[in-house]
Amino acid sequence: MARHRPANEGGYQRGEETRLRIIEAAVDQFATHGFESASTRQIATAAGVNAPALQYYFDNKEGVYLACVEHILAQLWAQLTDEVSAAEEALEDPHADDRTLIERYLDILGVFLSFILETPESADWRRFMACEQAGLGPPSAAKLMEQGLNQRLSHVTRTIVGRLTGRPADDESTIIRTMALNSQSIVFRVKRAPVLRALGWDTIDQQRMETVRNVMLSQNRLTLLALVSERDAADAGTTQ
Repeated sequence: MARHRPANEGGYQRGEETRLRIIEAAVDQFATHGFESASTRQIATAAGVNAPALQYYFDNKEGVYLACVEHILAQLWAQLTDEVSAAEEALEDPHADDRTLIERYLDILGVFLSFILETPESADWRRFMACEQAGLGPPSAAKLMEQGLNQRLSHVTRTIVGRLTGRPADDESTIIRTMALNSQSIVFRVKRAPVLRALGWDTIDQQRMETVRNVMLSQNRLTLLALVSERDAADAGTTQ
């Protein structure tokens, strides 16, 4: 994990501001050039600091990259925590019905769909995460992603899908269904240019993001309700 310490010059607040400026510049450089090709010199220049500052805060290039992952995960959890916690509470409630579980699942998906909104910061995050999800970062970053996001998120969503389908959360079909549902918003991040061309859009603003979000949530609600109907039909068949 990257070090987190203030710079000597100007005290803690200035040190935190400098550290954040380096991280924001690094996200752009890694997203543009990849982990292997981006250099610490490029990052330092983009952040407006000297090269030794990167070593002071992060030790090396890998430390800078891990700090970028930590930064993005912190922003994700700032928006995801309430929805994931609500889903976990619903799963612990023996009286929670299928529709409640479906809505809790869609609340989580809705957060990820909101990240397709076109802003300078979200654009850098999308490009960075696309590279990371493609396995182009250091192995330590994949481990950090797994521990910092995927474990908790996957457990919650797989458990919900398992409840709705009547299968264990670790069943192969449950995992496949959950991954398919969770990855639907990726097309708007990874294949953004073809999507925009198909829709005749030049960008995705707030109104267009809401359009995509509403359509995708409606589509996934229908899918999840169909899975419940399939489960109930199978249960009815076994009792006859």
